[in-house]
Amino acid sequence: MDSINLSHHQLLCRTSVAKMSYMNKFIYFFFHLVCLLPITRPDKICDCDPQNLAVVAGRSVMLICINGRYDVFLPVMNCRACLASWTPEVVDLLFSGYWPGTVEFQTIYKVDLFTSFEDLKITAPGLSRQAFVKMLQQRSQQFGRSGNICGNVFQKAFLEWTYCRHKREKLCGIDHFSCPACTPDTVAVSADGNRKLYRFSKTKGTEEQPFFDGVFLANDKDVATFVDCVREKTIPVHGKGICGTSTWAVARETSKKTNTKCDEEGLEVAVCRHSILLRGLNMFRGEIFAYPLFLQKELATKTNCKFFCTDIMCRYWPYLQKVAQAFPEMQNLTQMKPFLSVMHAKGHSTKCEVQWGGKNQTGAGTTIGEEVEQVNSFLSRVALTTKYMSKAARVDMITLHARGWNERKKRNLHKYLSTRYLKTIQKTKEVKKDIAAIKKCTQRSDEELQQWVTDVRQWAVDTPDDFRTDDPVALQHLIEGLFLGIQQKKRDLYRVTDRNKQRHKIRRRIREDKKKLFNAISQYNDLPTTTESVDSVEDLLAAESPIWPWDSEPDTSLGMKKKVFDKVMQLERLIEEEAILLEEMKQHWTHLTRTCRALKDQANVLADDLATQSYPSGLSGQAYHGLHSAVLQKCEEIKTDMVAVKETYSQIVVNGNGGSVVEEDDEDPYENVSTDASTDDEL
Repeated sequence: MDSINLSHHQLLCRTSVAKMSYMNKFIYFFFHLVCLLPITRPDKICDCDPQNLAVVAGRSVMLICINGRYDVFLPVMNCRACLASWTPEVVDLLFSGYWPGTVEFQTIYKVDLFTSFEDLKITAPGLSRQAFVKMLQQRSQQFGRSGNICGNVFQKAFLEWTYCRHKREKLCGIDHFSCPACTPDTVAVSADGNRKLYRFSKTKGTEEQPFFDGVFLANDKDVATFVDCVREKTIPVHGKGICGTSTWAVARETSKKTNTKCDEEGLEVAVCRHSILLRGLNMFRGEIFAYPLFLQKELATKTNCKFFCTDIMCRYWPYLQKVAQAFPEMQNLTQMKPFLSVMHAKGHSTKCEVQWGGKNQTGAGTTIGEEVEQVNSFLSRVALTTKYMSKAARVDMITLHARGWNERKKRNLHKYLSTRYLKTIQKTKEVKKDIAAIKKCTQRSDEELQQWVTDVRQWAVDTPDDFRTDDPVALQHLIEGLFLGIQQKKRDLYRVTDRNKQRHKIRRRIREDKKKLFNAISQYNDLPTTTESVDSVEDLLAAESPIWPWDSEPDTSLGMKKKVFDKVMQLERLIEEEAILLEEMKQHWTHLTRTCRALKDQANVLADDLATQSYPSGLSGQAYHGLHSAVLQKCEEIKTDMVAVKETYSQIVVNGNGGSVVEEDDEDPYENVSTDASTDDEL
């Protein structure tokens, strides 16, 4: 026998093929390998000579890693002298980077497999568990290994691992569902529903409780109790909300279950103006006002919010005031300022946009209130798999996706704030030039422009909305309502619906409304009392915020006043935004320094307890060592982030000529760096 060549993957197979060269001929034969699980072994198990130790194969286990399934044996150490024996336990598996899939760990997973699966889920939320498991099985078959991989056991083990990681981070004081730049003072919180995140009622599953119950998504019983309590003490108004003559399906106080095939009908989430998820809940009765009210109540104290944003604020705020009268403990919610999201305001009447629109609210900066739409575009892709999950698995998976989204946003938060600050400064200069050009063109002073702004606000407040059906005013309101309804349907065509059948119905309604709008415009233009005709349907739909002929005064162009009003509001918001961004950068840096200082203090306390071997929290000594290692690891991560954040903010302050964000007496990230920081293997 000249040589036997075995490849790497052949060594990992229970049954392998070897090639032997004998007398210039190649002979192939099969042989059986006894593969032991790579694991950290003790140096000795007894007081005997280590040369008496023998390693033999124990019971068979299944190892799952990124290359698929391996059938291996647990190593067993025996002493030939005293007959002592050592068998790996769960703690040995954890120390070596494995995670047990069952109590008796017949199935063992590499922790790297879980992190890879989580990264793939965050990058591609539509990836299903079945597709990932099939990929692992194909990897196994590619290298000559056989055997199935149970997807249910994999998902259960993955969720258990993520929950244990969450508990460890909680012990370290890490909160993933808060914004560092919005702590402690938050400018705005935006809430909106997502009807795509439904779940089929036929997917029952087991009745087990979710691991992350109440972490991000509020407990369903707490939400249901709150909704019932509000309904008992207030008289609900049935039907859809109406803004002028535009009907909004989400602006309602009560709603029946719309789909008997679904259990949860969607998700209501709240985010800050940096698109970081703060809180959410399951919807069971459509988008009723009680759901954003629940989120507003929970976030009022936690975030110290100044503005609360929704897409139907003109209907929601009167509802909030009515509820606050019945519940004195909710009076503090009315101290927030109402904010109608900027893009949704285009679907409301022009008067409503002037009164409630976010770009016209003093102190809001350039907040648009549509940040929740960006988050929903990410969460909607999660619905491809969560609608087939059990109730508990759906809550856990949505929470993990929300956590991953927030981590990604926080990682780039300093870059986002600095870039936005520079763009705001540049945009402010451009708008100032535009206003100067308007003043030169109209030959008006600053006081006269401010008077125009006051006139537009007064026009929006004083214009009545009541009309008679037999009056020409009825045609005016009909034209406004049809126009706004078409805009709303176009905007919601892909945002609300996820089926082509539903989109076909909406397109048909749009065509019908366009015909009605054309007829209404023709009737109005043919009236003998009409002094100025309405533009064609195409010209109206192409306009961003049309001023109707019946709203214009004969002696003053309201259109010009509205144009000046928009420019003045834009300049005021940009000036406010500069100050807001500087404050948010300061809060971001302060949050990092305080978190780092708190972790250092906690590490010192744990080190003292370990030195005296006193464990007041009831943990074992080994668990205390693990907690100390986790705290040191988090502290080092925060220090690394502080270096990048300090460098970015220092450059922004120099380039933008703004105030100081990073104070000179702030803590140095590399000051008092611990030299006994433990590695990941010690956790």
